[in-house]
Formats: sequence, C-alpha cells, structure tokens
Amino acid sequence: MQRASLVETYEPFLGRTAVEDFIAGGNVERYFEERWEESTVANVLGEIVGVAVRQGTLLDLLWVKPSMRSTGIGSTLMDTVERQAALEGPELRLEVWAVNRRAVGFYERRGFSADEVLTDSTGLEKLRLRKAL
Repeated sequence: MQRASLVETYEPFLGRTAVEDFIAGGNVERYFEERWEESTVANVLGEIVGVAVRQGTLLDLLWVKPSMRSTGIGSTLMDTVERQAALEGPELRLEVWAVNRRAVGFYERRGFSADEVLTDSTGLEKLRLRKAL
C-alpha cells in the first residue's frame, strides 16, 4: 500500500526515479520497522488500507491506499491521531509539500493552518501546519 501511495502521490512532483530509488533503498520498510509502535493502522476486511504515524504531537505520516481515498479512512485515522495527541499537548503539527494540493486541502478542511513555509532538500516548499486540539 505504501509503495503504491508513494508513486501515485509523489511522482508528479518528485519524479519517478526519485520515488523508485527511495523505495528500492528499503526506506519504506525501514521507516515502519522503526515506527511500528507509533502507528495506527486502518484495515478493511483484513487488508491494510491506511496508516498514520504520530510521534507525540507531530503527525509524521498519513497514508491511505489510493483506491480508498475519499472514503473517510483518512478522516477516521486523523480523529484517532488528534485524540491521542490531545493527551500529550495542546496542538498537532505536521509538514506537507505545498505542491501536494490534495493533502493540503485535506488538512485545511480539518482545521490546520500554515504557520511557516520551509524549503527542504528537494528544493520544494513544505508547509508547517498546526491545529489546536
């Protein structure tokens, strides 16, 4: 699921080679091996269709299987993450590439707002978003 999501979501602005190199380097597996305890998984009939990774009051990752987007899975994962984060602090924060308009729109509809614009190692702008809990 994560590999399919990476290609569909990030290829348009990072390029296919960069995404394929990231996947081939074992980065997806390594990420989840290191953060499985911080992960919330959504499944439908035993199939993993979404995952959120929260580190304290930072949402580090939110992925939904491409064919399952716009079905409420992302919102359900965010509801869970927000409840958990509220136990640890007054706000939830995250970073998202500005060109990832679908994700930016999702977070804005959920009440997040940008408080900083960063440029990362790809040369692309990232928005730092925050939401009071």
